[in-house]
Amino acid sequence: MLTRFTAVLVFLTLVSYVNAQDAEDANNTLSIDIPEVAIMDIESEGGQSISLIVEAPSEAGNMIDLTAAVDSSLWLNYSSVRSQAVESSRAIYAKVIGGSVPSGLKLRVKPQPYTGTGDGDLGLPSNGTNGRVLVATDRKIIRNIKTCYTGDGTGNGHRLIYSLEFRNNKYDKLDFDDSNTVTVLYTITDT
Repeated sequence: MLTRFTAVLVFLTLVSYVNAQDAEDANNTLSIDIPEVAIMDIESEGGQSISLIVEAPSEAGNMIDLTAAVDSSLWLNYSSVRSQAVESSRAIYAKVIGGSVPSGLKLRVKPQPYTGTGDGDLGLPSNGTNGRVLVATDRKIIRNIKTCYTGDGTGNGHRLIYSLEFRNNKYDKLDFDDSNTVTVLYTITDT
């Protein structure tokens, strides 16, 4: 009887040991939260302040020279994550928020097509390579930004080419005392 009792005890011990083991499969749950993103900045190898140089003519009878009044040292970088269910996209706008462009001149910014190490549905220059004349109201310069990133730093994103141009028939409005500092604001927003 003791042998039978011992055999039953050994059997019950083995059965409880087998039931206490881990299963061949296990599972858990995890949550993945992707944030909405809409950020941008201006990058430069130097500072973000630039100078557009207007040169005096070297010959009497010629107008001032705007050839050197160009700068292409700034790059527009952005990151965007948006809902795939929404048909809208984002755009980047620019406007003058401080100072004023000297009378007789126009300030133009020409964003170039994207280049760099980014990925996704990147934006396009709004007015081709003609750019936009900047004024005190928003001017769309990049359109159709979806979920993407440009890469960070110079050489990534859209090169910004600033230039000065004469206003038609406004040469008489030029005034050397009208030299000024202009502040340009860039904004990324849903469209």
